[in-house]
Amino acid sequence: MVTPAPLLLVAPTRLGRVERGAARWWCAALLLSLIAALGLSETSARPAAELLHDSIVAAIRHGGHYYDTFRDLARTAPDGEDARSLPPTLAVVSAAVPNAAMLLLVGAALAGLVAVGVQRLAALFAGAAGQVLAALLLVAGTAAVALLWEQTPHAGWAALLAAYAVLLRRAERWGTAAALGCAAAVIDPAALLVPAVMAIFALHDGSARETLGWLVALAVGGAVLGCHLWAIAAVVPPAAETLPTLLAPPGALPRLLGAALPGVAPGLAAALLLLALLGWAALPRALGPRVVALVLAGLAADGRVAGLHSATLAAALVAPGLALAPDAIADLLRGAPGRRRITVTRVTR
Repeated sequence: MVTPAPLLLVAPTRLGRVERGAARWWCAALLLSLIAALGLSETSARPAAELLHDSIVAAIRHGGHYYDTFRDLARTAPDGEDARSLPPTLAVVSAAVPNAAMLLLVGAALAGLVAVGVQRLAALFAGAAGQVLAALLLVAGTAAVALLWEQTPHAGWAALLAAYAVLLRRAERWGTAAALGCAAAVIDPAALLVPAVMAIFALHDGSARETLGWLVALAVGGAVLGCHLWAIAAVVPPAAETLPTLLAPPGALPRLLGAALPGVAPGLAAALLLLALLGWAALPRALGPRVVALVLAGLAADGRVAGLHSATLAAALVAPGLALAPDAIADLLRGAPGRRRITVTRVTR
């Protein structure tokens, strides 16, 4: 029996090894999920603009102190309660750097993400068609992060650095990725999920050194958050906390759709997200499961990590997953209608 060649990838997906019965169940589940996703009526949403952040940056540039400024402005700012969990890292850096230099820095970081992503994804595809498709979708994901940064700088930087950390991580070269994950957590505590998820996978792979590296990044981010919350509580006492709900907050999925696929109708965006997750999950490499885990963990923990939104952490990686979906679907369709194969052996006497 000759194994059919993949459509775009260099190797068959995980779904190519699925048995006939399981492939049929997968096809039925995928069809029903796509129908349900297309019927999504809830509108996509973007994270609220960080008005207080801009005011604090302007005050620091004129000689103000972060915590004193926060105490004076948080009472009247509409996003004051949400901003109390954000450390002063990004505000201090933004105040020390001119606006033009910050724009250049963001532009360079976005261009670097495209370069790193194209280099990592190009090795997955056999021909130029798949490589070009993946590159274009990666550019679309990077542009979505740029729009996210424009409205919500903390979430934008967290999504940008999280994408860097996931794409740069390799089995023997994880140090830079761990450092970038740590930087994301120091800027936006919602990104503490990045080193946490990566540490779990490293532990599963049996890499003690990598696990320790990600745990150190997690500890640094947690220590920065703890020190900040202690300092902010001294100037602005926290309000009474409410118990979190058992399920993900209702706005988590719309936030992810609005950040990763801006301008796309909610139903279509949900269907594209489902296909992207299928593509990443079917990828027979370590990269795919890590992306899926980050997306799902971000949705499940949205609003729980320091009360911040984590649904947008993987915003840059949703669109590129669509380039992997055709092979995943093709492998399912090949396996689903397969007939029982009978081997005939001719014996010559």
